[in-house]
Amino acid sequence: MTIPIFYAVDNHYAPYLAVSLQSLMANANPSNTYQIIIMAEDLSKTNRVKLQSLVTASRFHLTFKQINPALLAEITDTDNKLRMDYFTFTIYFRLFIADLFPQYDKAVYLDADTVVLDDISHLYSTPIGDNLIAAAKDPTIAGKPVTAAYATNAIGVAADHYINSGVLVMNLHALRAMQFSSVFLNLLNTYHVTCLAPDQDYLNAMCQQRTALLDPSWNVQMETRPSTHQSLIHFNLFAKPWHYTNVANESYFWNYAKQTPYYAEMRTSLLTYSETAKAADKINFQRILKVAETQATATNTFRQIRDQNREEVVI
Repeated sequence: MTIPIFYAVDNHYAPYLAVSLQSLMANANPSNTYQIIIMAEDLSKTNRVKLQSLVTASRFHLTFKQINPALLAEITDTDNKLRMDYFTFTIYFRLFIADLFPQYDKAVYLDADTVVLDDISHLYSTPIGDNLIAAAKDPTIAGKPVTAAYATNAIGVAADHYINSGVLVMNLHALRAMQFSSVFLNLLNTYHVTCLAPDQDYLNAMCQQRTALLDPSWNVQMETRPSTHQSLIHFNLFAKPWHYTNVANESYFWNYAKQTPYYAEMRTSLLTYSETAKAADKINFQRILKVAETQATATNTFRQIRDQNREEVVI
């Protein structure tokens, strides 16, 4: 079985991608082959060489996909500015996988800040029927009244069904059939909705009728309740083990980080992450909550668009 796996990164996230890659390969079933595709706008030659150096077994094939400038122009229009300065436009790349890779009908997408602890073929083999995606719930959204209200009122999704987009099983055939990318671009460039988590909010709004739920063990986030089994750790939000000590599940990250050419760089990042930077993380988290509070009562939201013209949002 050949399993396509996608990441989307910039140069800043290349070291953490290396950790995710190393963990994925260490736990992958040797009887399968794995096509690993890294989508990027402009990944440096140095980072490409370092990432490629990790791939030594013949069952793994690593390729790099530079995003077309014409596509970048459509999502980086000045009206589409990202409201949070810690987001980059690479977060949108996952939304174009179906169109950019017509040779695949199903794939796994992973954020770079993940550590894979189980055989990724088990995730890929998740049955999703005619759903567009499979994803795990986002406990951060459901766990706070202000973000729960945002999910319900701004996105139009019950908070306990709002999903996290960092780990996806994607039905690429169905996404192409529903012209997902075109619908997304129309929404993006017509309404310019202010989002809490841009790509994630679009997926929740557009796929809410056709989303299968993954077992939470395949996306153990920082606010996921401890479970007996952890298949994949996701260091989402600001609790990054390369910035902070005593982060939940950090030992898994550092175990695989030691096996990459970025280890010394990441240890330096941990030791030099300043109090100013930590204060900025706290400010940014409060900004997230403020955006959630404001958008929950705003008029230009996915829910409002859906209620006025349902076919433009829900696929």
